[in-house]
Amino acid sequence: MHILIIVENLPVPLDYRVWLIAKTLRDNNYKVSVISPATDKYPAGEFDIDGISVYRHYLPDADNSLFLYLWEYAVALWQEFRLSLKIFIKNKFKIIHACNPPDVIWIIGLFWKLFGVKFIYDHHDLSPEILLAKIGGGKRNNLSIVHRIAYKLLLLNEWISHKFADAVLTTNESFRKIALERNNCKPDKVFVVRTGPQLTELPEKNSDNNISNDIPKIAYVGVMAAQDGVDVLLKAVHYAINNLNNNFKLILMGGGPQFNNLKDLTQRLEIDDYVTFHGFVPRTNMLNELADCALGVTPDLSGPMNDFSTMLKVLDYMSCGLPQVMFDLPENRFTAGESALYAVSGDETGFATKIVELLENNDLRKNLGNIARERVEKLTWEKSGATNLLLAYKSVIRNPFLICDF
Repeated sequence: MHILIIVENLPVPLDYRVWLIAKTLRDNNYKVSVISPATDKYPAGEFDIDGISVYRHYLPDADNSLFLYLWEYAVALWQEFRLSLKIFIKNKFKIIHACNPPDVIWIIGLFWKLFGVKFIYDHHDLSPEILLAKIGGGKRNNLSIVHRIAYKLLLLNEWISHKFADAVLTTNESFRKIALERNNCKPDKVFVVRTGPQLTELPEKNSDNNISNDIPKIAYVGVMAAQDGVDVLLKAVHYAINNLNNNFKLILMGGGPQFNNLKDLTQRLEIDDYVTFHGFVPRTNMLNELADCALGVTPDLSGPMNDFSTMLKVLDYMSCGLPQVMFDLPENRFTAGESALYAVSGDETGFATKIVELLENNDLRKNLGNIARERVEKLTWEKSGATNLLLAYKSVIRNPFLICDF
């Protein structure tokens, strides 16, 4: 059976969740094609990667403008539709697996439903909450009239995506609750498919918890947007250096719309000698770098999006046996449990104090690292994601009214 996955947020195989799903379906005798955007490092074109057909297309840069975002979505829809036609003619697919954001891929899914193709909606991010986090400071009342209209359109598209889906995949129980309550989904069509590290990725735990370096390293991995709190992290590091402990180095791996602003902030705070920006690095290199760090940091701030979201970096730190410091958000605590120290969201001083507490307490750091490693082994992709992914596909295929015969 041929599956078409459409993702607009990141190219594949860079998008870790999408690539996990594609490989899992491939390994279970599905033929998989993926449409994704292109970047400089992941150019446009047609590729066969590990037995998966990948079709990449270029997109205009939205550059944080509402009009340009709309233009990007329009171009993306056309490219995705054009490529879906090409793929269908070459080898008919029976299921479209649409990954948000944005939530407008249902338009393509609805078209193909006319030809008996089934639609699976993979709910990665809360688009309405992303708008609130970026524009409204987390509150609807802070939005302009134009942005309030955009917010309502995002809610509508999210509802339509759930409504027309034959199965809905959510990343955690918080997203599942939104599917059931905000979007009125039937419980039997919603499947929690958690993203987690693969068993083969789990490195051997370092018994000295990576503190043997003369200068211990602290790791941040992930996107650098307004809601990710990296600016708060840098201010916490500034406080720690000047008031608590200056014997460490912060390693930042990732990028995003705030990347250059954060580098400027580092210079203004005069902490350049303590902070290194690596940009995006391949996953294998990233895990190798984590293996050489003493602890990880998760500075994502409390808000309407982050409170419901599971951060992949939390699991990456845990897979390397790293304790971490994070702000006390519901899904953060659910994932990390007792393997982390928690600060009140936005409290730079408290965050800095927790970092130094871990750096200076070997026994605590080792104990939390051991808890992290034991806990993450129960949250791997094989144990927490792949099983429910395949159940979702079987629920679509098993129903005789959902089987498409061309």
